Amino acid sequence: MAGSGTILRGRIIHAPVFGSLREWRDGAVVWDANGLITDTGSARDLLARNLDARIIDVRPWVVIPGLVDTHTHLPQYPAAGIGSGELLPWLERFIFPLEHDFRVEQAERLAPLFFRELALNGITSCAVYSALWEDSCHVCFRHAEASGLRVTMGKMMMDYATYSETAPVRIVEQSLEETDRLCRQWHGRDNGRLRYAVSPRFAVACTEQLMRGAAEIAERHGASIQTHLAENGEEGDVVAHRFPDALDYTDVYDRCGLLGPRTILGHAIHLSDREIDRIAESGSSVAHCPTSNFFLRSGLMDLWRLRDAGITVGLGSDVAAGPELNPWRVQRAAIETRNALAATKPTTPALEPRHAFHLATVGGAQALGRGDETGDFEVGKQADAVVLNISAVAPPGTDVEALNADEVLALCVWRGDARMTKRVFVGGREVGIKDY
Repeated sequence: MAGSGTILRGRIIHAPVFGSLREWRDGAVVWDANGLITDTGSARDLLARNLDARIIDVRPWVVIPGLVDTHTHLPQYPAAGIGSGELLPWLERFIFPLEHDFRVEQAERLAPLFFRELALNGITSCAVYSALWEDSCHVCFRHAEASGLRVTMGKMMMDYATYSETAPVRIVEQSLEETDRLCRQWHGRDNGRLRYAVSPRFAVACTEQLMRGAAEIAERHGASIQTHLAENGEEGDVVAHRFPDALDYTDVYDRCGLLGPRTILGHAIHLSDREIDRIAESGSSVAHCPTSNFFLRSGLMDLWRLRDAGITVGLGSDVAAGPELNPWRVQRAAIETRNALAATKPTTPALEPRHAFHLATVGGAQALGRGDETGDFEVGKQADAVVLNISAVAPPGTDVEALNADEVLALCVWRGDARMTKRVFVGGREVGIKDY
C-alpha cells in the first residue's frame, strides 16, 4: 500500500502507561501533512506501508515524545540558582524586584532565549508564568508563537505587596482588565498551540476579589488556571490568617472558583487528607516541582499519596526556584524525593526512571489538558518528538546500543542534559535549536 507523510526512524521509546515502556529498537513514527501521528511501530513494517513518505533517519539515536514542563516562570530565569532562604523571604529579596523590572526591553531580550532553551532541553510543551506587565506579556506571547512550542502562559496576577504604579483602588480592576485582554488575544492561537492560563500568584498575594475575578475570566474563555498551593509552611500560616473562615488553604481557592479540570496547582506539598480528596474530586492537576522544593527547603511532596487519590501529576522546573530547565534533573529530583520519604516511611513504593519519564511526558500533558494531543506516540496525537544522542552523556566505554530501554532512561535521568538533544519536532514541524 502506498502512503504519504513523514517517517521518523530511530530507536523509539515512550511510556503511554504509567510504570511500563514501549520500545522499537528499529522503529518509526509516521505523521501526516497536518502533523498527526498515523502509525508507530517497526520501521520495516511502516516503510512498506508508506512508500511515498519522506524519511528522516536518525539511527542509532533515540526518539522520545516531547517532554513537558508544567510550571515555570519566564521573568525569573536570570535569578536561577541565585539566593537562598525559604520561599517568602526569597520572593521579597530576589524575585519581586526582578519581576517589577521585567519591562518590554527585558522581555524582548530574554523571551526568545528562554523558549529556545526549553526546546534545547527537549521540552515541547510548557506552562509558564509571564510578566506582571501587560505589554511585557504580549512580547512573551509573540516569542512563544515564534518558538513553535506548545505554550500555556499568563500574566502574573497579584494585589497584595504588588508593584503596581496604579492607585491601590484600581489594582484589582486593572489586573482583571489586562488579563481579559491578553486572554482574548492569545488563547487558542495557532489551532490551540498557544493557550492562556489565568495566573493568580497564590493566596498570600491575592485578595478574594482578585481570585474570584480570575476564575470568572477563565470560565468565560475556557482558559486554564495556574497558581501555587501549600508550597511552604509559613505560606500556609499567612493564608490561614488572611482567610480565617476557610477550612484550609485549598478551600480558599475552592470558594473563589479556582479549582477544576483546567487548573494546575504548583507544589501541593503540605496538604491534609480533606484537601487531597477535594483536589481529586475537582479534577485539578498538580505540578510537582522537586528541584525547587529542595532549593527553597519547602518539603517533600508525597507523589504516591496524590496519585493514589486519583490526582493527575506532572513535573515542573519552577525556574527560578528550580535552578535549571533540564527536565532530566527534575525527574531525578522526583526519584530522590521519593527516596528521602522512604527513609521515614519504608512502605513508600519505589519510583523508577520509567515512572518519572511517564510523569514528564504523559503526566505533564494530562496536567496541562493536552493529554489528547501529546505525551506519547499513540495514533491521532500530534507528532511531538525529540531525538537524543545518549552517547553524549554516557560514561566513556559505554555500549549505548546494547542498553535496554530502562537502562537508556536511567542514563538520561541520572546523567542527562541538553547535550543529548539533536532534533526537536512539534506537530511534525522541526523546531530550530542550532542557534546554540
